[in-house]
Amino acid sequence: MIKLTLAAARVNAGLKQEQAAKLIGVTPKTLGSYERGNTAIPGYRLKRAAEVYGIPEDMIKLPVVDDGEYDEDEKNLQVSTF
Repeated sequence: MIKLTLAAARVNAGLKQEQAAKLIGVTPKTLGSYERGNTAIPGYRLKRAAEVYGIPEDMIKLPVVDDGEYDEDEKNLQVSTF
């Protein structure tokens, strides 16, 4: 399956960053931060972005964000020692 970056998905949908941000419910600065990978996009915002862009969520390639925070699933993982 082909995956698109957030920015490519937005451009393919024919939206400028300001338009998309308003439809997703964030500021253009926040959307830009998501697109550049400076800030991890929350799942509910990703779902809304996919709806706005008219593509399935799993078609969006998300950048790896190293913000020092763990994803919610990673927080719940237990490390086993042998």
